Amino acid sequence: MTNKLSAPEQALIDRERELAEVQRIAKVGGVVVDLTAGFRNHRSPEYLAIHGLPPEAVNETHEDWVRRLHPDDRERAERQFLDLIKGTSDRYSAEYRIIRPNDGEVRWIAAEGRIDRDESGRAVRMVGAHIDITDRAIAREMLRESEQRFKAIADSAPVPIWVTRLDRTRSFANRAYCDFIGLPYEDALVFDWRSIIHPDDVAEVVRNSVAGEASLQPFVLEGRYRRADGQWRWIRSESQPRWDPAGRHIGFIGVAHDITTAKQAEIDLRNVNETLERLIAQRTAQLHSSESQLRAILETTNQYQGLLDLKGRLLYVNGTALAGIAAEPAQVLGALFWKTPWFEAAPEAASAIERAFRTARVGEIAKLDLELQLPAGTRHIDFSLRPVADTQGGVMAVLAEGIDSTERRRNEEALRQAQKMEAVGQLTGGVAHDFNNLLTIIRSAVDFLRRRDLPEERRRRYVDAISDTADRASKLTGQLLAFARRQPLSPVVFDVAAQIQSIANLIRPLVGSRVEIDVDTGSGPNYAIADVGQFETALVNLAVNGRDAMNGEGRLSIALRRVDEIPPVRSQPARPGEFVAISVTDSGSGIALTNLDVIFEPFFTTKEVGRGTGLGLSQAFGFAKQSGGEISVQSTLGEGATFTIYLPQAQAPEQTTAATLSRVDPAGGLGHRILVVEDNVEVGKFSTELLQDLGYTIKWAKSADEALAALAEDEFAFDLVFSDVIMPGKNGVELATIIRERYPGLPVVLTSGYSSVLAENAHQGFELVQKPYSVEAISRVLRRAISERRTRPTG
Repeated sequence: MTNKLSAPEQALIDRERELAEVQRIAKVGGVVVDLTAGFRNHRSPEYLAIHGLPPEAVNETHEDWVRRLHPDDRERAERQFLDLIKGTSDRYSAEYRIIRPNDGEVRWIAAEGRIDRDESGRAVRMVGAHIDITDRAIAREMLRESEQRFKAIADSAPVPIWVTRLDRTRSFANRAYCDFIGLPYEDALVFDWRSIIHPDDVAEVVRNSVAGEASLQPFVLEGRYRRADGQWRWIRSESQPRWDPAGRHIGFIGVAHDITTAKQAEIDLRNVNETLERLIAQRTAQLHSSESQLRAILETTNQYQGLLDLKGRLLYVNGTALAGIAAEPAQVLGALFWKTPWFEAAPEAASAIERAFRTARVGEIAKLDLELQLPAGTRHIDFSLRPVADTQGGVMAVLAEGIDSTERRRNEEALRQAQKMEAVGQLTGGVAHDFNNLLTIIRSAVDFLRRRDLPEERRRRYVDAISDTADRASKLTGQLLAFARRQPLSPVVFDVAAQIQSIANLIRPLVGSRVEIDVDTGSGPNYAIADVGQFETALVNLAVNGRDAMNGEGRLSIALRRVDEIPPVRSQPARPGEFVAISVTDSGSGIALTNLDVIFEPFFTTKEVGRGTGLGLSQAFGFAKQSGGEISVQSTLGEGATFTIYLPQAQAPEQTTAATLSRVDPAGGLGHRILVVEDNVEVGKFSTELLQDLGYTIKWAKSADEALAALAEDEFAFDLVFSDVIMPGKNGVELATIIRERYPGLPVVLTSGYSSVLAENAHQGFELVQKPYSVEAISRVLRRAISERRTRPTG
């Protein structure tokens, strides 16, 4: 006779099983230690799994636990445990590494426990949990190493670099910064930099600093600062605002460089120009005296200075310029300026200087930046050639001036590199976040599908979840490629007005009944050339963003017009030409001025978590740019926003036919013969098995050359070639082009997840299947390509 469990007993058993499952998934194991007579342990099954122990180790000894500890952590972890038992605390918390006996892996363990004590305070029992925190510990170590690398890079920079919080204290300062103010690192972080500004400059520098911070835009400060050795140095600092992943302003990052030499040169140069004008006006009466004074002035400047006659011959050169080429005056005086040693190793620079001289000789100032090979190495020189006028206003000579800007350029490049690394970090974090979310769904579904007792309905649900998640991952990569302008496009000439009307019907159910949609496409068709699918995606993204900005209620207007130029956008000049402009206007909350410059960046979003990926606008941006057009935005906070996509106009096509999609049986290969070209072994095995299951006869070639050899042996052995694009040697597009030339009746279908070859050259008329592809999609494309092939001659 069997005892039937009551409902409460069965429910208790079920809850215990669920708790055990939760502990297994979360990698949490329980442990109970009886301390009344030594150490008597009881380990839960989850504990045994975490520690890599067999079931019989449920009552392992204290010594067994000690032996399992990592040698570097053993003494510390055991001493911490024993001291706790002997003490008075009732909480136990520790982190240490173990070496699992079953596989030899090193795992990080976080141990938490409660100590029960008797009335005398003696420990009698500990109840605790062990949690596997290996992934967290590895991530923590990687973060620490990343911070150390950043500090090492910053400390190697020859210029001060710092990171500032909102309270104006530093969260980081590099070695050059500490050396300049003469303080150790910790003191430098809280040091008030305003205390070392020159009294004559402090008011202006502080005022400009406050204004620059309030603007939340990059800003520049210049002033004199007292260095640790007591010298006053002219410093130019450049600061950029910092934002956290949620778009909140968290401070500034800055870099400074010493411009004392350049500043003094600027002052000297100004004095030189003023003195030159005065001396030339007085030359008739005081020629010899003026030459002496002019020579004395020019010799005191740190800039390259030279005086040329109207034929370009060097009349005078100062000591700074001579030192730059390690030459004596006699080696260069009387020579044509552009044929002197300054330009011997740079023929193009010599030609540029000659052209600039001719400009200055007719009374205009000529400026140019040159890279010269001098004895000191490669130097960047900012040149200007200025006409020198006589008392009647005629040009009597040309003054050549040069400023060495090498160090300033290096400092600016260091700042740009720091900004680039911060942008790359934000993009990488966004990609990792979204893909980890998708991979979590796939991994969890796969784990459940491995269970034999899974009901069929649940199994179908998990399979559908994997399929849907793969589609979302494909869409995510497509949006990233679109922003990077690396998305393979299929541009065609299409009627923009008709397409907008079609998309408006698609948008209406997306935005909801409380949003009124107005469409104004003008009269007659307007043709553009672009990828229709990407155009549809961009317009839908703009409409959905407008809906969210209006909280699902308001007016959304879509307008089409022709324009003869793209207006200035994002510091770019206007671009003349024939374009169609598609504007999407919403009556929503508008966009803050501080966000207008960053809204097209990937993963930038002002929506709350879970309501957007931050890729919609970046997709529209990439599509417009890659199509030869542009996208602009106009908005006032609280008054809505207008996004405008500009696309190149096109002539009306002579004939247009509606594309039709035939429904194809996914398993309809009917024995057709396909040559598969794939260099990746795993992908090749999967592709051939998939196509065989669809009913095709397959031959697999692992390179383009191997495929061409198979075709040369018997060109009639195959009905179609199915090739990957990215392969060593010849890529898929090159292979397809050769096949089209040699075997014009043989169709070729290409496949790729991403290829710069495709992004830059499209796919040159060949069918393209984007990875990842479904069985339905690949079957439809292959059947269509085979059915539409031209009849080949037979022997």
